[in-house]
Order: sequence, then structure tokens, then C-alpha cells
Amino acid sequence: MEENVIAVSEPSAVTNIWNKSGLDADSIMESIPDGTLLHRSTALCPHCLQELPCVVYADEDDVVWMSRTCPEHGRLDTRIWPDRAHYLHLTSEAFAKTRPENTEPICGPCPVGCGTCARHERRGTLLEIEVTRNCNLHCPVCFASAEGGEDDPTLEEIEQMYRAIANAVGTDGAVQITGGEPTCRKDLKDIIYLGRQMGFWGIEVNTNGLVIANNPGYLEDLVGAGLTGVYLSFDGLTGNVYETTCGRDILDMKLRAIERCREVGIQVVLSVAVVAGLNDSQLGDLLRFALENSDVVAGLALQPAFTSGRFDAERAMPMSAGDVIFDLAEQSEGLLSVDDIWPLGCSNPLCDTGVFLMKDEASEHPSGFTPATRLITYDEYVQGYSPDSPQGSVFLDILYNKGHEVKSGLSVIIMNYMDAISMDTQRLRECSMMVAVPDGRALPFCSYHLTNTAGERVYPPWCKEVSVG
Repeated sequence: MEENVIAVSEPSAVTNIWNKSGLDADSIMESIPDGTLLHRSTALCPHCLQELPCVVYADEDDVVWMSRTCPEHGRLDTRIWPDRAHYLHLTSEAFAKTRPENTEPICGPCPVGCGTCARHERRGTLLEIEVTRNCNLHCPVCFASAEGGEDDPTLEEIEQMYRAIANAVGTDGAVQITGGEPTCRKDLKDIIYLGRQMGFWGIEVNTNGLVIANNPGYLEDLVGAGLTGVYLSFDGLTGNVYETTCGRDILDMKLRAIERCREVGIQVVLSVAVVAGLNDSQLGDLLRFALENSDVVAGLALQPAFTSGRFDAERAMPMSAGDVIFDLAEQSEGLLSVDDIWPLGCSNPLCDTGVFLMKDEASEHPSGFTPATRLITYDEYVQGYSPDSPQGSVFLDILYNKGHEVKSGLSVIIMNYMDAISMDTQRLRECSMMVAVPDGRALPFCSYHLTNTAGERVYPPWCKEVSVG
């Protein structure tokens, strides 16, 4: 078989793992006779979470896979991208890395010892504070800590988490209050006010919207305390989607929550957990809904979802951000092409991509919107990029600086979370989405929520005890 190895710069952490393993690309190439080796990296055994050498290769259908072999638990190949050419295109467009200023000493292999450790390669641009594990729903596709019964952090501990964020990125970074369901906390207004008093300009709440929809005056109180945005889980436009993702049809309450945001005058981002075979055929409809309501809907965040721990012994087939990109373009009725979705620059190109859709009188599309990627060149995009831009603001900041009116538009973001099956630890070291914990650390999002196949967490909520590792 002809070998076609793509030359990439391998970070020292990857090289070290390979050197310790005693493996080389040629020996592993023999184990994937039907594929083409693209590059080397490091991945996890989903059972023991050991960091292992891995290869990324394309099969005869140009589907991209990641393969590693654990000495104890055997080999696992994970499908990570639907198209080889698109994978290579995105990875070739990685932005220069801005390292975090304040880091912890390295105290173990990835993903143990996060903090953010000195091995980390990108600074945080979106920081989360998990304020509760309780929830008024029990959604089977939720990655958040929603089991209930554990003590919530105190306001003093939440203040420490705010300070961890200030230490990591300053008070200019965006803060997301999450859970569980944050509205289960009776003092959510106080939590928001505390952050504003500490100087944070942007605070949004990640919510299912039930309390906002059903309690007149509640959202007004949060806005009065300093809330600047609502990050609303919104998985589809038909009731059957919520029956599967949330256990019951709550579409009417989702729509009511959006209407409440409109009445109060606060922007909302629709967060969609994209589940293959359930709502992946609704991406075009969700896009059109967001555009039709762009007076209040500022963003559409599409996040492929899958369940950790359920996979064939030799191959895992999670849905990837690449699948979402291709499906969205196909369902957009000509508004978007795959090439309109660009890396956001804040993290690895496979983890965060997106586009800004501008209201444009000259648009030839019936929606009246135009992708920003058709108004600027990629060179202009790279030259105008600021590492201080939050994930959803990259295009807006660049367009604004070029003199475009960006008040009327929609940010579309495709976010690719990793679990033990899909985690490339090199990508983890480029994570820009962090979770603050009371001891002063900021942990990469995907490592904070990581579990092995037995459901054991590496980092229990708020890092108050030790689980695995």
C-alpha cells in the first residue's frame, strides 16, 4: 500500500508520549492497511483513561479515524470526521496559539492534573461557573452534573471561582453560569450581582428556560442584577425531540422563554444538542427559526451529542462537528456552503468553527442574510483576529472594525466536545473553554466533565474529592 503521511508539526507533549511508547508511524501503518496515515497524536483509553499514542488516518471512503491500542484494554478506532479533505483544510487553518498567563505546575499526564497546567497551549476565552448539580429536568443527553443531592457551593466559594476566572483571563472574559440548572438556586440573582460587582462585564446563564417561562418578573430580576445573556437549550422545533432529549414535550415553554427574553430586551443564544437520527434533520429549520427571530436570538450554537461508554468493542461512531457542518450547509437552502464555516481561532479548528450571518439589503438569498465569510477574505480574517474575542464575537469584531453594521445578524457556532472515546489530548491542550473551581483553578471543559466507561469522573464537581486518576 502506498503511504501518504501528512507532515505536521508535532508538539513536544505528543512526541514525548510516542517516544516513551517505542512505537513509530510505520509499525502502526501496518495495522491500518485500508487507510492513509494523516498524522500522529495522543488519545485516551476510554476504560482506564491512560494517555496513549494514536494515529489519525483516512479509510477508503475518506472518513477520518483515530486509532490507539491500550496494553490492557485493546484497540479502539474512533470516527472523528466525515471527510478527509475537509479535515485537512480545517487543521491547516489553525490560528497562532496564545498561551495562558497563569498556570499550575505539571503534576501528571493528560487529562490528570489540569489547573490550567503549564502544558496548556491556549488561554481561556469562555469561562464557566457550575453553581449547582440540581435540575428540574433529567435529560438523557445532558453532560452537565445534574444528579442532585449534593451541596451547592456557597457564595464565598462562588466568589473564589470568579477570582479564578479573573486570574486566568481577567474580568474582560465572558462568564457563563451553569449547572445542573442554575435557576434551581434561589440566590441566582445574588450570584449574578456578585460577578458584576467584581467587574465582569458579560454574564450569561445556561438554562433550560422553564423557570424563566413560568415565572413572570423572574427574568427582570436577573437582568436587574446584571445578567447580559441567556444561553437556552433548544434542541428542536417539534415536540418529539424534547420527549427524547428532556423526557417530555416542553417546546411551548421554550418558545415562551424566548418571548420573555424579547419582552425584557435581553439576547438569547439557542444551544442545540444535535443527536443523530433525532434532530440532525432539523438544522436548517433551526437556522431559519433563529434568523426569523434575530431581533432577540443572537446566536445558534450547534453541539453534536453522544453518550459516553456505549460503543462497539473495536469501533466507535460518535457524531462529529464535521457532520453538523455538512448537514447544516445541505439544509440551509443555499444560504451556507461548507466553505463558509471557518475556525474561530480561540481553540483547535476541529473544536470551534462558525460564521456570522449579516442582515444585508443586497443579499440574493430569500432570507435577506449574507455569510460574513463572503464579505471578507480569509487573510483579512486572520489579520483582524484578536485573541481577546469571545467565541461568538470573532466575526463581529472584525466586521465592526471594517465599518460594517453588525447589530442585525446571527452568530452560528459549531462546538465539538470530546469524551473518553473521542478525546485527542493534543486538542484538549488547546481548549479555550474552562470551568472554574473554588480552589482557584480553571480546568478545560472536556477534562472537567470527563468520565471513563464506568461513569467515574476524573474531576468531581468543584473538585471537592478525588474520583479516578
